Amino acid sequence: MKYVYVLTSSENDLYYEQFFLSVTSLRLYNPEAVIIVLLDKRTKAVLSGKRRGYEHVVSEIKIIPVPEEFSQKESSRWIKTSINDYVDGNFLFIDCDTVIIVSLEYDFPPDIKIGAILDNHTMLPDHRIKDHIIRENTELNFASIKKRQTYFNSGVIYFRESPESIALFKKWHELWLLGLKRGCSQDQPAFNQADYELGNIISIIGGEWNCQIGYGGLQYFANAKIIHYFSTELSLFAAPYSLASNKVLSSIKERGIIDDTILRKLKNPFSEFESNARIFSDIQVLSVINSSIFSNLLWLKRNHTHMFYTIDSIIAKTTQVVKTLLVRKEINNYVK
Repeated sequence: MKYVYVLTSSENDLYYEQFFLSVTSLRLYNPEAVIIVLLDKRTKAVLSGKRRGYEHVVSEIKIIPVPEEFSQKESSRWIKTSINDYVDGNFLFIDCDTVIIVSLEYDFPPDIKIGAILDNHTMLPDHRIKDHIIRENTELNFASIKKRQTYFNSGVIYFRESPESIALFKKWHELWLLGLKRGCSQDQPAFNQADYELGNIISIIGGEWNCQIGYGGLQYFANAKIIHYFSTELSLFAAPYSLASNKVLSSIKERGIIDDTILRKLKNPFSEFESNARIFSDIQVLSVINSSIFSNLLWLKRNHTHMFYTIDSIIAKTTQVVKTLLVRKEINNYVK
């Protein structure tokens, strides 16, 4: 069975280390897997010295030509939206920011030509950032977003060799290029728009294939096959999952290997949450965490700590005064 990754990386990021960790976990649980990685020539040029460990894990390395003027991120999306030009047969595409924790023998029903998982494991009308998704797609003139119920995550996708998958890739690449001209390098809006324009040909597969632990994935964690640990919003926070932590990824970067400590973590993936990780389900708490106020306070805490604590002290004292006045008012009303 074929598994495909797309990697663009430089010496200044941790994308290679994420990829190396993911393919190592895939090989650990799927020793017979055919693992194909698609790279651009700039990435291949910097995968030397301590950054060559992946060569012993993957089955095939393909160098894909991309436009010279493209950034690293744009190069990644260029390749991703045209994978079927370089890989034939059935395959499972997997993003680099993942950990595979079981055998991935896929045997989807024959009527599933393209399979993906809902973003945040929820229908679009219930998505926590529905307004943002609608606004982003509307700005791209992907106005059909207002008619959709589904919105797929493009981090793990199953493709069966078929006219449908060929058509999807062609339309996806075309719409991604259109979106790029309009200022958006993300591939997910174009992926969902392509599905819509082709008559909703993507099938929903089980959430365990792309367990997005940051949002909505907890319900699938016990039976998870692939843990997808990163999201743009979670980049604000320290990783709750130790295999996604800078400590682990920096260790791989420094040493160039998956050492015994990290390997033990891969062999025991269900218990790798940080000890101070918490679960929130209260709607009001989540609405605060998802708010711009929260993200701005977090930025203030990290960049201007003294100012943060000064403001926090003022708010605490003001709150206490207000509470005292309200209590006195209640007492006076009761006496009357």
